[in-house]
Amino acid sequence: MNDAANSPAIAGIRNAGLVLLHPFLPAMFQRLDLLATGGDGRPQLRGEHGAHAVHLLQYLVDGRSDAPEQQLLLNKLLCGLEPDFPAPPVALGEEERALCEQVLAAVMRHWPAVGQTSPEGLRQVFLQREGRLQKGDGKCTLAVARNPFDVLLSRLPWNLAAIRHPWMPQPLLIDWPGA
Repeated sequence: MNDAANSPAIAGIRNAGLVLLHPFLPAMFQRLDLLATGGDGRPQLRGEHGAHAVHLLQYLVDGRSDAPEQQLLLNKLLCGLEPDFPAPPVALGEEERALCEQVLAAVMRHWPAVGQTSPEGLRQVFLQREGRLQKGDGKCTLAVARNPFDVLLSRLPWNLAAIRHPWMPQPLLIDWPGA
């Protein structure tokens, strides 16, 4: 049995497919000037921008920026924030929403296997996916629920096995059947 299977579950989530977008997050955060250099020399989300970044990620998933805290755990991990980091709803500007739509379009351009899928189709089929987060041994593991469309993941042009952005204190390992 692997260590992740023996770890206690942190939470069930409904936006597990957000991890598909991980290669696009650094450029998005930089473009919106959300990153600063931390005391250790690594990039990190600026304190006051943490909640904003968390809700930007949720906007990518469902087109909303007012999700309740309990739905934002994965977002916080991908932003390098603690699970108890406060993330009250925020109002996203038109430029931010447009950039999010550009990110979704870029994902579809770089992943031709999804064909003529609309941004809303990408959200519904891949991003709004159930999963389970587990934590232990200095890492987090995300197990993503299976879906018949997962056959397209074999043609995803980027790695989904692990995510470790410079601002994340620990890696996020992904267990997504078909990826």
